[in-house]
Amino acid sequence: MKRPVKRRPNIVLVGFMGTGKTSVGRRLASQLRMRYVDTDDIIERDSERRISDIFAEDGEPAFRELESEAVRKASKLNNHVISTGGGVVLKEANMIELKRNGVVFCLTATAEEIYRRVGHQTHRPLLQTSDALSKIQSMLAERRPYYAEADYMIRTTGRSFGEIITHIKRVFTKSTRNPKWREPYA
Repeated sequence: MKRPVKRRPNIVLVGFMGTGKTSVGRRLASQLRMRYVDTDDIIERDSERRISDIFAEDGEPAFRELESEAVRKASKLNNHVISTGGGVVLKEANMIELKRNGVVFCLTATAEEIYRRVGHQTHRPLLQTSDALSKIQSMLAERRPYYAEADYMIRTTGRSFGEIITHIKRVFTKSTRNPKWREPYA
């Protein structure tokens, strides 16, 4: 008689662009022998278009609808590390879906660090402005209460990938063993 396969919750990474969701997520998945998926990749695959083209041709509201559909698909997965777009938290329904089968970690960084990491990138539609740092600062302020809905907050400024991953693994292990266990902001 076969033993039932134990379901393992997902690790979900949310946070502003440039906080390390993709880089951390890929490494974390590899170390934990979990699969990796990025909601932006799901959007691009399903729509057969680049994110920047969707923003340019259809606008942000249309993109957010595609993003919500990608979240619904990703949330049905099991034993995955899921990286999300920076604005996924703007819709409460997205966070509800992501938490249904996952532990949600918000990666954070200072505005200056984010600007240093991504301010020069031309594929970031929301940063195509004459003052990207100010745009980052205002968007961070606007999104802060939404990011605070994550289960755990993880600072990435001044930390190596190894430190961040070790911390997430420790918190994930403790939280899945004891759902009432909470760690303060780290």
